[in-house]
Amino acid sequence: MTRAPEWQTAVFGVCAMVAALLQLSLQPGIATQLLLLAPLIAIFGLPHGALDLPMAETLWPLDGCRGKLRFMAIYLGLVACVIGLWIVLPGAALVAFLAYSALHFSDDWSHAASPLRWTGGLATIGAPALLHHAEVTTLFAYLVPAGAASWAAAAAAIAGGVAGVGFVVTVLFRPQTRERAALEQAILWGLAALLPPLVYFTVYFCGLHSIRHFDATIRSVPRARRALVTAAGLSAAVTLTGALLLYARSGSDSLTAEGGGMQVIFIGLAALTVPHMLLVDRFKRRG
Repeated sequence: MTRAPEWQTAVFGVCAMVAALLQLSLQPGIATQLLLLAPLIAIFGLPHGALDLPMAETLWPLDGCRGKLRFMAIYLGLVACVIGLWIVLPGAALVAFLAYSALHFSDDWSHAASPLRWTGGLATIGAPALLHHAEVTTLFAYLVPAGAASWAAAAAAIAGGVAGVGFVVTVLFRPQTRERAALEQAILWGLAALLPPLVYFTVYFCGLHSIRHFDATIRSVPRARRALVTAAGLSAAVTLTGALLLYARSGSDSLTAEGGGMQVIFIGLAALTVPHMLLVDRFKRRG
């Protein structure tokens, strides 16, 4: 894919400033964060994953309804496998998902110098665990047993430390790396320092990653207009399903509701993201 346009860096910077100002003025709790962030992820985050079907059509002959249904069956089968793994081995599933996510997010800086690509990918996952370790551990404990949550948060914090040191050393001693990738990662670290982990992730995911991936993909697939319609329809279906699951849990106490919201959003994202990342990797290798 071609080098990311400059306007994406500007959008990310504006999103970061707005989020920081809102955080300083509102300081929302976890329940409020989920209430505010779930629609943002649904509106701005999910559509980039909803382009998976158009991407698949460029890779394989999915002619007719039978071909598309076959692809959807395989895709949803992978989703079910991820959910099953999370139920049986939640700790291992969380660690594997975090590691694979760091690898996937590193592609946001695929055209940067090699150190910055990897420092960016590690920082997306590790920066909040390093700077807000207790809060990240608490959030992970909503998803997996407490022991596994503590271990996963520690591993993520170590990754964040490696990313931070690598970023500083690279920028200091390699002046040619002081470009947009370095600026974006500086913004990323600023967000991680100022914002709660949930807000931080949403700003990065919606304000940079989703926009960058959606723009690059929509310019790479044939019949872009039809791809946009497909993305809108699939995003609406996934959003409605998630809303119904959240509504089904709304009668429980606040702590249970927070945990249920975390599980629906993040285990759901994990289940959808694994086949998405596999498909994106294949799509990029095909050029």
